[in-house]
Amino acid sequence: MTGIGNPYATFARYSADLCLFVMVAECGQLSKAAELAGLSQPRLSQRMKSLEDSIGRQLLLRKRRGVVLTQAGLDLRDAIAPHLNETVSSFVRYQNARKRRTIVIQTDLAFASFRLLQVFPSLCAAFPSVGISLMTTQMPDLSPGSEVDILVRMEAQHETSANETLLFGEEVFTVCSPAFKERHSPMGEIDDIANLPLIDLTSGIGAPWFSWKSWLAAQGAPMMSGDRLAFDSYDLVIQAAEQGLGIALGWKGLVDNRLETGTLVEALPHRASSHQGYYVKVVNPNAPADVRAVYDWLTDKFSLV
Repeated sequence: MTGIGNPYATFARYSADLCLFVMVAECGQLSKAAELAGLSQPRLSQRMKSLEDSIGRQLLLRKRRGVVLTQAGLDLRDAIAPHLNETVSSFVRYQNARKRRTIVIQTDLAFASFRLLQVFPSLCAAFPSVGISLMTTQMPDLSPGSEVDILVRMEAQHETSANETLLFGEEVFTVCSPAFKERHSPMGEIDDIANLPLIDLTSGIGAPWFSWKSWLAAQGAPMMSGDRLAFDSYDLVIQAAEQGLGIALGWKGLVDNRLETGTLVEALPHRASSHQGYYVKVVNPNAPADVRAVYDWLTDKFSLV
């Protein structure tokens, strides 16, 4: 229902003055009600007169020591006061309700896709009193004013503080689909993949993880001459490898479940390690207990060290 016939629209025209009227009725004095309402007494008196004029009934009798309700005033008070009081109480409870805290975890796209999202429902279920929010980016970095509580990212390995844990070091190997390996066997030496398509993850300058160029250099081998496929998401890199499009680099701690289920196999027996590793850390050393609890949960779940 719309327009002037809408009961809500009609009530809205009187709602503020009706609330003031109930305050006056309960206080029995314009001066006291005006003080509680944050109005001057003349202004409140004017509002009551305007309400009486609007509804066409006298509600108050002004006396020397206060105000007295007329019969119309008594009827109006009895009709609306219980409901207004209930509404006010409900609104106060709504305003004062404890806001559910949200704990923000930031990590890179690869860790989120291959490790965190798989256990995210269990993480949320373990902490029902807080919200868990996940932020992802190619290379996580805390910006000024960031609201991140927990950070998971690859960094140069270092001595950890009380607020961080090394989950696992960077160990990288070659992976492909079982059918691709069978089709291009034998694969045992670096030279065996020289003319095969390689699937790479594009990254910005200064990305801390292995690329094909740096991984081959660690094996003492030059860049290969085969076809190259490149994606800006590690999820797409692994999907391409699972579809038999080429050989990708696989990170220990990220693609383990793919190896276990057999959608990927190691192409070569060669591995390369670096001085990098995945760390989980509490951003604020003075973080509340619930943030610490989530940090401990992540550490227990993912640490391979």
